[in-house]
Amino acid sequence: MTTLKKILLPISILVFFAFIFYFSNRELPYKEDLFTIEEGETLKTISQSLKEEGFIKSSNLFYISLYLSNNPKAIKAGVYQLNSEMGNQKIINQIIKGETATEKITIVEGWTISEIASYLENKGLFEKEAFISLANSNEFTNEFEFLKYKPKNINLEGYLFPDTYYVEKNDTPEIIIRKMLSNFENKVWNGINNKENFYNILILASILEKEVTTFYDKQLVTDILLKRLEIGMALQLDATVIYANNLEVFDLEIDSPYNTYKYPGLPIGPISNPGTESIEAALNPIKNNYWYYLSTKDGTTIFSKTFEEHKMNKNIYLR
Repeated sequence: MTTLKKILLPISILVFFAFIFYFSNRELPYKEDLFTIEEGETLKTISQSLKEEGFIKSSNLFYISLYLSNNPKAIKAGVYQLNSEMGNQKIINQIIKGETATEKITIVEGWTISEIASYLENKGLFEKEAFISLANSNEFTNEFEFLKYKPKNINLEGYLFPDTYYVEKNDTPEIIIRKMLSNFENKVWNGINNKENFYNILILASILEKEVTTFYDKQLVTDILLKRLEIGMALQLDATVIYANNLEVFDLEIDSPYNTYKYPGLPIGPISNPGTESIEAALNPIKNNYWYYLSTKDGTTIFSKTFEEHKMNKNIYLR
């Protein structure tokens, strides 16, 4: 071996390992979506597609890992639910085992645990009571940091992030709830700075989701509710009373910690599972001079500065 080759060989090895170190530590933007493997696709094509679609950091490293796996030719064609935080090995395991996404479910912003459970039962996945029972437990508290800030006697209301999910027909309530909590962690919790006070923000957001429609109006209402809380004024929110009555009747006299006509302050927990917009509004109130508001039948929010003005607006818009 020539002197030049002796010098170049260790340099080449260093460059190679530096390349591996760089790509294995580079951050990827979070992405969760479907990925399709067509019948007859090559390992190289699959690796390149995964890189182009933002699921992996390096197509070359993935290709090497895939090639060196136990049975790379066992990859099964199909549609897979992947995310950019899985890493090469988890993706490889999933596409070799053929763990495809077979059912699309859409959880609507503002749905309660009960409404989600009914929807999943209607989808034929499992009985609603199994989902409700698990959502009422503390099964996931040690698994997710944000649940440690939740009172132990309060269920997972507020944390089951509304989104579109792809699930297997035999997925259990535990698997689906874990998907929702992981999604909440990635899309909400990781971006929160003041984690100590976030539970109250989540309660506010769950109220906004039920009471107001537009992002701007939600920001205005957040300020109204905060002002009422500051002076100890009852929030008097219809949505919390409906929740206290299990969405069935409207009994203002119901003795429940969710009845904000009867008890001042926030209800003891969220009353729905809010989306990103409502959470953002709860975090970013807009200062205003209003103290009251109401929603018309078409969803428009009417604001009032005084109780007399509010009563007049009720006669005009809610007759």
